[in-house]
Amino acid sequence: MSEPAEKGKIRQTLEDDTRKETIFLSLKDALVLAAKNNREYKSAKEDVYLSALSLTYQRYLYGIQRDASGSIKWTSSDGNEQISGNLNLSLIKWLAQGAKITFDIGSYLTKFLNGNKQDVFQNALSLNILQPLFQGAGRLVAQENLVQAERNVVYQIRSFLRYQKSFSVVVAEKYFKIILAKNNLDNYWKNYQFLRDTRERIEMLAAAGRLSPLQADQARQNEYRAYQQWIQANNNYKQQEDEFKIFLGLSPENIIELDTEGLKTFLKKGLAFLEINEQEAIDYAFSHRLDLMTYSDYVYDAERSLAIAKSLLKSKIDFRGTVSSSTEEKSKFDLEFKQPSYSAEIDFTLPTGKISDRNRYKQALINLERRKRDFSLKKDNIKLEILDSIRSLQEAYQSYIVQKNSLQLATRRVESTDLMLQAGRATTRDLLEAQESYLQAQNALSSTIVNYLISYLNFLKNTEQLQIDDSGVWKGDLYEKIIGESS
Repeated sequence: MSEPAEKGKIRQTLEDDTRKETIFLSLKDALVLAAKNNREYKSAKEDVYLSALSLTYQRYLYGIQRDASGSIKWTSSDGNEQISGNLNLSLIKWLAQGAKITFDIGSYLTKFLNGNKQDVFQNALSLNILQPLFQGAGRLVAQENLVQAERNVVYQIRSFLRYQKSFSVVVAEKYFKIILAKNNLDNYWKNYQFLRDTRERIEMLAAAGRLSPLQADQARQNEYRAYQQWIQANNNYKQQEDEFKIFLGLSPENIIELDTEGLKTFLKKGLAFLEINEQEAIDYAFSHRLDLMTYSDYVYDAERSLAIAKSLLKSKIDFRGTVSSSTEEKSKFDLEFKQPSYSAEIDFTLPTGKISDRNRYKQALINLERRKRDFSLKKDNIKLEILDSIRSLQEAYQSYIVQKNSLQLATRRVESTDLMLQAGRATTRDLLEAQESYLQAQNALSSTIVNYLISYLNFLKNTEQLQIDDSGVWKGDLYEKIIGESS
């Protein structure tokens, strides 16, 4: 029997692809490429930068703020034209205790274009101090915006570091699943070749009268189904590969080749069982989880907000002091200032009509309790994540043992059934069923190995043991850690 016509076209397409330039990617190569090109990853980095912009503005406010302004005006009245102008320079400085110091210097000019030919110049300066004495006084209130902006940047950096680790796990999971799809594709092709050879042998036995034509039809039908399975597996593999290319920032037209040696090594040498102490893993996570640190800091933020809300219930009493001086109006510019004048005043507002401030204080109380509950819930969720990841890791290893034994049994079953068929002691259906079980066991074993790898990476991420280098790629060799010693 000749092979299906479409098979030749698909195989030819695969051969044509190999003539294009191929990008070879190890797992770490894929991690580096994804960190460099992935669009979502870039957006996460930009979020850190955007949070830093707010901090730069708050720090600017606590530096010396400079402001320069001025105006030029032309007027004409009763045949007299004049140009007047002014230039003002302001320096503002906020102090840590809430005081605001403002220094202003201005220069004024009036120039007559006809009529009175005398020009008028005048300069003035002033120094103002505003110091809250009760409400709004002290570092806690005065520097709140700056402190919160600094802490928000820290939170964003922690969030990004956690994102980097989760992102690395996602990249690795996609990478392994493509390798798994490629492995399954090879298994389906080998299964098709086996069934094709089996069908040819069954047809010869049927032609010789040793087997019935019905058994030859059964073999032919299974061959067709095997080829259809290979086509579907090929489409699934190509789809995953193309999606991975886009994820890496590449074009679907690029040709990539992933390193399959790791999976082959696991299939050959097996997996190592990892002994994990649950309590030690939980304690380590509680000490190192970045997101838990942030939730703890949220409680401190809420406590600080409560203290600020409480301070707003006080009376508002502000001290204002001013020192000012100016020059005489003269026909030329000069800096001979007159004797300065001084003023001081106390502004106060009695603590009446404080409903909104009272409500803010009560809201701050409630928010503090919520933050405490959020922190407690976060600890419980982290504990749950770790326990689930440990159970998933143990389940994946037990599944690996089961599927490994299942594959050994399926291999023996195919070999023995084939011999029995040749001896006339088994039917074609027996061999076809044995081969189908063998194919399923092959794919299941590879799948459990990949599940074990992904479960281990999730465990490292959940316990904050997945270390990231400067390029955003996790350190260490995954294969050396969990590879077995059996042959």
